[in-house]
Amino acid sequence: MRKHRLILCIALGMLTVVLSTHADENSSASSPTTKPGLAHLKIEIVDLRNTKGQLVFGVFKSADGFPTAEKKSVYWQVLKKFDSKKVTFEVDLPPGRYTGSILHDENGDGVMNYNLIGVPVEGYGVTNNPKPALRQATFDEAVFTVPAEGITKQISLQYFR
Repeated sequence: MRKHRLILCIALGMLTVVLSTHADENSSASSPTTKPGLAHLKIEIVDLRNTKGQLVFGVFKSADGFPTAEKKSVYWQVLKKFDSKKVTFEVDLPPGRYTGSILHDENGDGVMNYNLIGVPVEGYGVTNNPKPALRQATFDEAVFTVPAEGITKQISLQYFR
């Protein structure tokens, strides 16, 4: 009888260890890295020519306001100081279609500056990195999907002078 109880105790102990290990594996594999219902968007900004001024970053859900209207963005951040030529912005958003834009506002006045013939004198870029020569990138050229598991994108800045 004692032998049977010992075997039963050992079997129950092993079962408990197996079940708790299995539960731990499942909970860590399915635990969200962001708030429930949101996906993590990470945007890496590359090709900065210097660390002067500020970076103005916006995320947009529609073409209305893209790429410069803060009030029409779903996320807006101004980074007043940065000490690297590669900067990362992160935000949690509902999965869906978005665009991202970045302005390297070298003089810190909050807007894109142009020369006398209308060519930008500060760096800018949008997601998907379209580089049209004589016009602004469109929403459709910059749109991408943020899946439930999140995504990392890269914006390469463009300078004309």
